[in-house]
Amino acid sequence: MKIQPVIMSGGSGTRLWPMSRASHPKQFLKLVTDKSMFQETALRVSSSHDDAYRNPVVICGGKHGAIVAGQLSEIGVEPAEIILEPCPRNTAAVAAVAAAWVARGEEDALILLMPADHHIADDAGFRKAVAIGAKAAEDGYIATFGIKAKTPHTGYGYIETGKELSPSVYEVAAFKEKPGRETAESYVKDGRHYWNAGIFLYRASAMLDELSKHAPDIKAAATVALDKSVMCGSALRLDEATFSACPANSIDYAVMEKTDKAAIVAQVDVGWTDIGSWSEVASQDKSDNVVCVNAANNIIRSDGPLVAAAGVDGLIIVATGDTVLVARRDNAQEVRAVVDELKKRGREDLL
Repeated sequence: MKIQPVIMSGGSGTRLWPMSRASHPKQFLKLVTDKSMFQETALRVSSSHDDAYRNPVVICGGKHGAIVAGQLSEIGVEPAEIILEPCPRNTAAVAAVAAAWVARGEEDALILLMPADHHIADDAGFRKAVAIGAKAAEDGYIATFGIKAKTPHTGYGYIETGKELSPSVYEVAAFKEKPGRETAESYVKDGRHYWNAGIFLYRASAMLDELSKHAPDIKAAATVALDKSVMCGSALRLDEATFSACPANSIDYAVMEKTDKAAIVAQVDVGWTDIGSWSEVASQDKSDNVVCVNAANNIIRSDGPLVAAAGVDGLIIVATGDTVLVARRDNAQEVRAVVDELKKRGREDLL
């Protein structure tokens, strides 16, 4: 059975400001390789690598359709559909739209729902994990993927494994919120907890059934918004009035924590990183725009002026044509607070 990739590309990436902006958020930036994370995601499940995959469906922000089309064209990937969200309504609504769209053609088709803004070093290893999860999904489970927790990361959610269903596939015992340091350390040691990557594999019909049980209002609004959608250029725009009335909730809260069909493929060790802040951008700008003298352990990027760093350690320095960010590397999460302050000041020109 061919798998239908659905790429969720609605994030704003505020913690990667100032390069990530509302008009051009982080998934479209080339932060780790010579391709954007969105392009990496699309290529990872391209039929050019594995004929088990169909052309991708992309669900993105209402203003990003042209960027999506352009970046897919650059890498030679033809989308099955580009669906525009008139407003953000979190991942449960996206999952509902995806399931309803796929079910129009084949209600039992498999859907691989993926964020557009993650980096995975081992694409072949990821596809092997998907192949393992596909067997569980064909049996009616909603499979997720447990990333090997190599460090006690307090910024990630965790998934606890339960009874083994088949080799490398387990029932989900519990979803865990982002833990404190001591709890995260215990998770890494016990061998039963894995990072939650927010990637899901399921039959369209299984997701629609579970949404009917646990989040019927989300399913109803998302389905009607799709039914009333109209073409906007080469993209499909969801009905704004209906979609904006859809409750905003994550697929974890709306379905996964309530369903008895949750399964996890574990462990998945493919070099996964949620590039959620500048501290997780491992590569440094090696262009002529950056000069370092007696400086170490810094993350320095510039697409504007030359940045010179001398005698400093553990800093984030990011420069664009109109903005410079300076922060301690261990305080990268505070960038979101800077964005919030700019909103309070009405500096929409910088967002």
